[in-house]
Amino acid sequence: MRDDFLDVVLGRRGSDHVLIRVVDRMYPGAGDFWDGNWLTSPIAARIAGFTADLDAALRADELCSFRKELQNLHRKLRGSARLVTLEEWIKVEVRCERNGHLEVEGELSTSSPAHNRLRFSLPGLDQTDLVPLIDALLAIERRFPVRGRS
Repeated sequence: MRDDFLDVVLGRRGSDHVLIRVVDRMYPGAGDFWDGNWLTSPIAARIAGFTADLDAALRADELCSFRKELQNLHRKLRGSARLVTLEEWIKVEVRCERNGHLEVEGELSTSSPAHNRLRFSLPGLDQTDLVPLIDALLAIERRFPVRGRS
């Protein structure tokens, strides 16, 4: 496993946020679409007095799709971008209002038999928060490009 990692922060570190830390590929030797795109990516959240730590695994293609939708949202300043993961660790929707304010709502889930869920919203964000988010996702794509085709 690598000692360095890449962080994607939804919200702002100094306040309520969800942090996805991409550490490495789960199956570094796999070059196919299905096994080769799993990323070890724990999720930590601090939201209105709640904290969560999930040993999640997300896919490179999921993060890439989210980045593309965020770029489109940033370009048009209307519409929404969604991150929905195959194993339901995280679901997030980012919507842009006409004035440039963002509405961010989502849900974190455990994979335990109880399948606990934490629904959240991240207030106080605006279009300027999209740029670092997009940049972080681009950095992940450079280090962990999508492998193969579905």
